[in-house]
Amino acid sequence: MEPEELAGAITRLVQWAERHAPRPESPLRRRLGEHFGVDPVELPVVSRSLEAWDRPNVQVALDVWLADKQFEVVGVSVMEGYRAGLGELVRGGEWAAEVQLGGAEHVTVPLAGQESITCVESGLWLVGEGDEALVVMLKSSAGFGPGEQLALEVMARRRGRAEAVLAELRRLMSEHNVYRGRVLELRSRHFHDDEGAPLTVRSLPDVKREQIVLADGVLEAIERQAFGVARHAVRLRESGRHLRRGLLLHGPPGVGKTLTAMYLATQMPERTVVLLTGQGLGTIGESVDLATALQPAMVILEDVDLVALARSFEPTNAILFELLNAMDGLHEDHDVLFVLTTNRADLLEPALAARPGRVDQAVELPLPDASARRRLLALYGRGLDLALDDGDRLVGELEGTSPAFIRELLRRAALLAAEENDDGPLRVTDHHLHAALAELRRSGAELTQTLLGAQPARSLDLEHPDLEHPDEWEPE
Repeated sequence: MEPEELAGAITRLVQWAERHAPRPESPLRRRLGEHFGVDPVELPVVSRSLEAWDRPNVQVALDVWLADKQFEVVGVSVMEGYRAGLGELVRGGEWAAEVQLGGAEHVTVPLAGQESITCVESGLWLVGEGDEALVVMLKSSAGFGPGEQLALEVMARRRGRAEAVLAELRRLMSEHNVYRGRVLELRSRHFHDDEGAPLTVRSLPDVKREQIVLADGVLEAIERQAFGVARHAVRLRESGRHLRRGLLLHGPPGVGKTLTAMYLATQMPERTVVLLTGQGLGTIGESVDLATALQPAMVILEDVDLVALARSFEPTNAILFELLNAMDGLHEDHDVLFVLTTNRADLLEPALAARPGRVDQAVELPLPDASARRRLLALYGRGLDLALDDGDRLVGELEGTSPAFIRELLRRAALLAAEENDDGPLRVTDHHLHAALAELRRSGAELTQTLLGAQPARSLDLEHPDLEHPDEWEPE
């Protein structure tokens, strides 16, 4: 035999051996065969993709569903960063023979405070026996981009049975959703760290009504739009009125837009709150979907002018388009309240600010008048021994300042009082308040005033030679 013929014969022998050599049986295939009583290769599998934050909802749903059933949980060890599905595991080649069965690995998912849920990270639930036997699998993989991907799979003797079980688990996930009624922040998958999660449960301070100091009628208008629709939701829906609504709070910095939004959130504890912050601006669509799934809900987007500039300023603002599409995509009977805040309402895109169904009501939060400034001094002076000989003069000098400015004024005055006297209650007098006010408005502190929402005051700017003639000076 010539060498070429010998080489060809050896090649054909190897190919024949590969085709006819007995394959090692996968431990998982053997285990599932024992569970079903038939070869699982031919059994149907139905699957449903999940969001990465749905892991605790899957665990809670399974716990409820399995409460009266016989089952066993089995862990599956496969390649790091990749979790094969049921079909791949039972039909796989030689690599499937390397898959080992064992105890299920668990992961703790934090919720709020000390609350958490321990979940199976990735495993199989072998349920029932005989004709009623089925397998549920939570499939997890890193995918090809940032963030984890989850899927719920069910294998059964009949496809209809598998579909019914999957539908029931999805119903239980919605009914027992661990995020309903909480304050949530959805972060872009590109921002969350290795140990964090794209969905975080937040806590908001409990803001009381008396902490909101606004001009007469302003807070009442806000409450009517937020609380009134929620209170009469059933009757409004039955009469064909839409529940989806948008509320725009606008005004200079420091007037209480954020505090008002927090007040609305804390006064409706049954309502899920979704916060959109800087790191979550790329998840507007997902955040609105999350709010819709967990309605009644509220979506809070602060400084909306950063993403909703008029198109004359930013003609290719993709985030703005996503926000408009998300708001338009909601059905009118979806009970979702959008609360948007801005310091510059004049820059907003008209398609957002001037169309009912997106923003139904815009409420201006002005700088406090004399009555409001007096109430703010009392509010932020709590806990202090506030001894004012001429409170009216101070109220007058605070014209053009914001609540944030007055709060900082009381803090600085308290610090000055503490430095004067090391013992006893903090006694804050006119002297301390005027000294703190002068410090806040001293030349070079313009940035501080701007950040605190204060307009320059004429009475204390006499150090500036160009302000010696007040009639010639106009605020910006």
